[in-house]
Amino acid sequence: MKKVFTAIIEKTNTGFSGYIKEIDGIVTAGDSINEMKENFKEALTDYFEYLTEKEIEAPHINDVEINFTVDMEQFFEHYNVINKSAFAEYIGLNPSLFRQYIKGLTKLSDKKMLQITNGLHKLADDISDIVLVNN
Repeated sequence: MKKVFTAIIEKTNTGFSGYIKEIDGIVTAGDSINEMKENFKEALTDYFEYLTEKEIEAPHINDVEINFTVDMEQFFEHYNVINKSAFAEYIGLNPSLFRQYIKGLTKLSDKKMLQITNGLHKLADDISDIVLVNN
């Protein structure tokens, strides 16, 4: 069974910064979310190696799952190429209500947050193996 950690990613003026919720001192920064994800893996690997050197039991990075979390408003601000109204319709939400969720103007239930997250993952899955060609 994998050990699960939560990486909190926050938008900054120069890119992104973040920390591991469960471990004090594991922080990193990056220009993009993908860079942050790689930096977290590297920071955790270094931390686990340090623990092992100190003869403290530590998992291997392959035995770890990292849940990367980003504030919804920051996510859609960064990925502004995603049309919020069209995405809302794609996942079955009212576009106006969806924009209110993003801005924090309307309370978002855990169920709705899961629907949005699952919709984002479905979109990624739907297009992940598509290759575009010229006609």
